[in-house]
Amino acid sequence: MKTNFVRIVAAASLVLFSCQQGYSQGTFQNLDFENPIPPLTPGPNGLVPTANALPGWTAYINDNPRDFVFFSNIALGSPSISVVDSLSPGYQPIQGNYSVFFRSAGLGQTGQIPNDASSLFFLREPLSFFLASFGGQSIPLVEFGASGNNIIMAGDISMFAGQAGELRFVGTGLFDDMQFSNQPIPEPSTICLFGLGAVLLGWRWRRV
Repeated sequence: MKTNFVRIVAAASLVLFSCQQGYSQGTFQNLDFENPIPPLTPGPNGLVPTANALPGWTAYINDNPRDFVFFSNIALGSPSISVVDSLSPGYQPIQGNYSVFFRSAGLGQTGQIPNDASSLFFLREPLSFFLASFGGQSIPLVEFGASGNNIIMAGDISMFAGQAGELRFVGTGLFDDMQFSNQPIPEPSTICLFGLGAVLLGWRWRRV
């Protein structure tokens, strides 16, 4: 029963998360990292220009912009940003063809948040850790649910709706598929009740 509960809640969270795919993303671009610009052949050091690997984004190491990031390779030990694909040793994309791996680093993009945006969502791998900010102001994050083996994170950005500024993420781990939504983040109690209702509906369906 517990396993079924987890699966149904995860599926429900994924459905809600996926429903935001068609929503306007303001002037932000390449939020799922699926639009790199060739050439993407890494040099001997495994680096490619940030503008090619992550168009629209700025990579930060120790709060300093970096013109190059690793591509299809992960730096060992030192702070870095890496674009992960199916050939990356030890890591696979969370979704699509590309994800971004942070190691004590940051990634930011300047744009305008949709006028009616209430929240933002993104995917991260388990055991990873991220902070988010807009225009230098912190965005509190909560775990919204799960997508497969990964965590859906959500943040309330209603106070920034319609504003222009830099959206920045810092942390360590795999990160992907950031998107805005015009739906407010449900209270934890609401999410639990929704999950319980889904479980009861599923249980009744199995008994019919």
